[in-house]
Amino acid sequence: MNGKRVIENILAPVVGLMVFIGVWFACSAAIGIEIILPSPTDTVIGFFSLLGQGSFYLALGHTLARALLAFLLAFLLATLFAAVSELCPFFRKAFAPISVILRVLPTISVILLVLIWFRSATAPYVITFLVLFPMLYTTVLDAADRVDKGLLEMTRAYRFSRAKTLFSFYIPQMIPSLLTGASITLSFAVKLTIAAEVLAYTGDSMGRLMQRTSAYMETSMLLAWTIAAILLGFLLEGIVLLIRRIIMRRYYGK
Repeated sequence: MNGKRVIENILAPVVGLMVFIGVWFACSAAIGIEIILPSPTDTVIGFFSLLGQGSFYLALGHTLARALLAFLLAFLLATLFAAVSELCPFFRKAFAPISVILRVLPTISVILLVLIWFRSATAPYVITFLVLFPMLYTTVLDAADRVDKGLLEMTRAYRFSRAKTLFSFYIPQMIPSLLTGASITLSFAVKLTIAAEVLAYTGDSMGRLMQRTSAYMETSMLLAWTIAAILLGFLLEGIVLLIRRIIMRRYYGK
């Protein structure tokens, strides 16, 4: 790795993070009230105290499971609807206004309505699914639209079966875009799930414990939970991007 790449990939992010922490320290010292803005030191101490609590891992596991399940259901259904849209232009045009409505529908409206209609244990799944589905549908449909039409004409000329066309041409060309979209959407699913858990007061969840620390004005612990949520989203996004990089190098030579 040459010097320029070291600066761009390692040094620049570290500098940006250090500046952020420095500003945080300065603001905390200027305010001087821990309940309003605790210092980064107090927040880190609170974070490591969470790591020693069994309730932390229980809540983390439940929240992660909710986010992953809602994401998986949304992705599978979005893929199905996108496939039908690709094969049937009439369905695509008929479903377009519904997709737009779901995409532009305010998230807070979705949350409040779902909280009325569903139990607190179910609400995070439904909320995350409803918000992610139109995003994933658009991602999958755009990836399908970008498939090289010249190659598709070649498959018709040589009378390839639909299965061979799908697995040999469609999916390989769609994978890079799908994995990029999935990495962003998956971390967003964690944020949505936690927000839904806070408002629904879902048991055994990161959202409920974050809401509890807020109610008791334990700001340092609230920020510690926030760091845990950030790291969880960062980890999921990083895993998907790593998978994408491995696939791109192995099968695409990039």
